[in-house]
Amino acid sequence: MLVAPRLLMLWAGIQLSIVLLLQQAFALWITALFILLMLYKITATWQGKATLSLKLVNLLAAAIALALIVNIRQAGVLHFMLQILLLAASCRLLALKHSADARQLVWVHYFLIASCFVIHQDMFTALLIFTVFTLNLYSHFRLFAPPRLHISWRQTSRSILIVLPLWLAMFTLFPRLPPFWQIPNAKVASTGLSDTLDPGSIEQLVKDDSLAFRVEFNGELPTRTQLYWRAYLYEDFNGRSWQVNPLRQHRSQLNKALPQNASGIGLQYRVIAEASQQHNLFALMLPTTVSNEVYIASAGLIKSNKPVSQRTSYQVTSINAPVTWSGNTETDINLQLGVGNAKTQVFAKQLAEQYPSPPQLVQAIATHFNQQHYFYSLTPPPLGNNSVDSFMFDSRTGFCSHYASAAALILRAAGIPARVVGGYQGGDWHPQQGYLAVRQREAHAWVEYLDNEQWQLFDPTAAVAPERILNSLESALTAEQRQLLFSGWAQFELLQSIRLQLMHLDYYWSVWVLGFNDNSQQTLWRNLRQYFTTILSVLAILVGITLLLFGLFFWQRRPTNLAPEAAVLVQHKLGKLLQAKAPEQTLSAFIQQLALQQPVHQHWLLLLAKTYEQAVFKNEAEALKRLQQLLKRHSKELRALRRGCIKNA
Repeated sequence: MLVAPRLLMLWAGIQLSIVLLLQQAFALWITALFILLMLYKITATWQGKATLSLKLVNLLAAAIALALIVNIRQAGVLHFMLQILLLAASCRLLALKHSADARQLVWVHYFLIASCFVIHQDMFTALLIFTVFTLNLYSHFRLFAPPRLHISWRQTSRSILIVLPLWLAMFTLFPRLPPFWQIPNAKVASTGLSDTLDPGSIEQLVKDDSLAFRVEFNGELPTRTQLYWRAYLYEDFNGRSWQVNPLRQHRSQLNKALPQNASGIGLQYRVIAEASQQHNLFALMLPTTVSNEVYIASAGLIKSNKPVSQRTSYQVTSINAPVTWSGNTETDINLQLGVGNAKTQVFAKQLAEQYPSPPQLVQAIATHFNQQHYFYSLTPPPLGNNSVDSFMFDSRTGFCSHYASAAALILRAAGIPARVVGGYQGGDWHPQQGYLAVRQREAHAWVEYLDNEQWQLFDPTAAVAPERILNSLESALTAEQRQLLFSGWAQFELLQSIRLQLMHLDYYWSVWVLGFNDNSQQTLWRNLRQYFTTILSVLAILVGITLLLFGLFFWQRRPTNLAPEAAVLVQHKLGKLLQAKAPEQTLSAFIQQLALQQPVHQHWLLLLAKTYEQAVFKNEAEALKRLQQLLKRHSKELRALRRGCIKNA
């Protein structure tokens, strides 16, 4: 049976959506190629043209596959597999005629849709992926259902209500196993800071308002002056730019050691880092312990075992202590002056003669920047090869990287080991949600210098623009430069507010869904076990108390033999009258006989006999109560009968 044109267009739309979702895994020309193929299919189907011949499709597939193989080194194995799979689906769709050939296409679509979660983890893209999955599910139904059969929404809703709790239970309770194999990631562009720090690199980065990472603190939020998020150490200087020393790339060299006097309670926090395609991550002060996903590298840096290609969550405990000196190799590295910048070196030696100790020299550098008309600007003028000299003595205008680079070179020229630290400073605290959001625009550079075999923090930017450290980047800029940060749609407060709320929703998605790992599951199982143990204990106590109360209730309401009490009561009231009762005669029969002998008292005596029988033979407590009332009410008549009996005697 031929495939309906609307199904062909639906599958083409699904593949087009998959291409757009996976475009981060493809080079631009590959994305454009797949889009052109799908647009051609949609146009040809709309115009009613015949499908391409299988021979032509195979030739086209071979040519594209050859191009993909040539590009495999740039794409990586994982993304190459996705490209081949998408190529197979596209070629199948181009030559598709009969519905029997469409079954493979639908199942390949399922696999491609699931592969989208390898690249995307944010909540809103996940909703889009589920939408594409629903469309493919609908096409699956249309492929096998009779033409006139329609979807029963009532039955579908009932099925969803049944499946949804099962799905949630499997997500929550099914054991989370590690991957059985590892597939190399593609070589895609990284974001954030890099291994090189050039004049102007951070200025470009702070114009990016995207998230770098978010942080939850176990306790109070540290002060803003403590929020220095270390990520990179730049120790090699060539006269213009700073690079990470190759020794920092190895875990076994220049290892960090804790200071001997390290003490105090550690600051515990969890970092949720965005994908950056880099190994370096973020931490405050000196980290002492981290979770299994990351490790503590040399100089107290936090690194991942593999490039961060997905949103990553890790735990850190830090102490407020300096990083200790790692030996003469580290000293030699951080005394290199590079080439050029002779004026700065002469200036540094002059300062060193006046201020011989490292703390004094650092204070002198800060005072120089503060009092000699230096300016903090997001748009500093370009610098030449002798970048520090041009900044120090010509432009006197720069961003944080300019001040950090100049301060580190001055300290080195004065004989004090120093290095530039790249990372982030500050962040926006959201108290209702309980997390700190650090964006790319919080990127910052500062200095660490060696004093008494410990690396001390020195931020020269604080001397020129203290508002940047104490408040925010915006407060340290002019109104004109703030426009560079908030341009286009970002100037509308309503859109900013909507974006902020969406960011909060995405945060909860990261914590509750993406952050639900093996440790979270084990914690959940442990809490459930404790919870159910407590619940069962409480239920056992409640059941015991309930049974005890029911036992007491039924014990009090238990039937008792009222015959002796009723007989004693009647015998006491009749008194001497019982002398006329025959031994074999019952008390009830005697009262009836007495009623026949006493016509005046016959009515109440018969009632007395009846009530007595009810109390004795039916064992009714109410009858015993009526018997007592009846005897009390006719006590005078009974006394009269007893006196008459005595007189007759």
